[in-house]
Parts: sequence; structure tokens; C-alpha cells
Amino acid sequence: MEMQIGDPFVELTHFNGFKIDLRYASTNNFTGENVYGEFNRAYLHKFAAEKLRRAAALIFEKRPGTQILILDALRPRSAQRKLFSKVEGTPYEKYVANPNRGSLHNFGFAVDLTLADGEGRELDMGSGFDDFRPISEPSRENEFFEQGLLTREHLDNRRLLRDAMVAAGFIAIPHEWWHFNALTLDQAKASFQIVE
Repeated sequence: MEMQIGDPFVELTHFNGFKIDLRYASTNNFTGENVYGEFNRAYLHKFAAEKLRRAAALIFEKRPGTQILILDALRPRSAQRKLFSKVEGTPYEKYVANPNRGSLHNFGFAVDLTLADGEGRELDMGSGFDDFRPISEPSRENEFFEQGLLTREHLDNRRLLRDAMVAAGFIAIPHEWWHFNALTLDQAKASFQIVE
């Protein structure tokens, strides 16, 4: 997919404190396919990117050596259609926004991420990216901790990520520990253009 990306978008490779592993530009995702094709760089709207830079600094301050590993960022709506076709009509449909409505990823205002150590190794969050089981839901973490399915390390890692992202101005969602929004979908639609 050939795209001209520029202002108001920022390529995140220019930021310190980040590693990038765009999962939909590889086969390491729930579809098992490269959904992005040649689109293999991480971009965010500059407003969201600045918030992410603040979050990375907060994480490093709390736990030196820890960095953000970006798994998905700006997602063109054409890729959204491919992803949605994989889950439409299944119990997993709630995890992928309908492209007709649009996703904040399609505006460059959503990011999927995790934490990594100084060597770039992912920290253990108790479930992986795009693990569509209830154990991935922040709203149910205490329940799974009490059952012994999440450990204190899992909770500490998730909370470090979530606390820094929220403190930097992102909005967490109840069913994916890895997903954060820089504003609401209504705000994006009112003022910004979707990336096709």
C-alpha cells in the first residue's frame, strides 16, 4: 500500500525510548498474515506522538532501562477492512472496530504497545498482544490475580504501562491492556481526516 505520510503525522522511529515491532506488517499477529504489505513504519498524529513521548519518559523515570515497544499505531482504513473481515460475525468482533465506523487507529490517535527491557525483550504481561481472552482485560485483572492466573509481576508491568499512558493523557480501554487512545472517536471525527 503506497502512502504519502507527512504532517500532521510523525514517524516514531525518530523518538528515543521506543522500539518498534509492527505486528500487522508481519505474520506475528492473530491473522497469521502480513496485513500491511509494504506499509511497515509506525506513525502517529503529532498530538498523540507527543503524549507518547511523555509516557516513555515517565516509564523510564519509574523503571530505568524500560522502554515502550510499539506493536501498532496509524492503521489505514484499507488495512482495517482486512482485519475486520477476519473477525466479523465471530465472538472476537468486539476487538476490531468496524471500518465503516472507523477506528482511532485510522486517524493516528490510537497505539498498541507493551514494555521491553533494555535489550528489547518484551516484559511478561500475563497475556500477549491480540490475545482475545478475558485475561487480557484490565477490568478483570484483580479477578485473575486472585485465581492465580495473573502474578504480581504481570500486574506491576501492566500498571506501569497503563499509569504512564494515562498520566500522559491517553485513555485506557477495559478489554485490551495494550491499547490506548489519545482522544475519543467523536473528537477525531469532528476535527481530523481518516487515513484511507
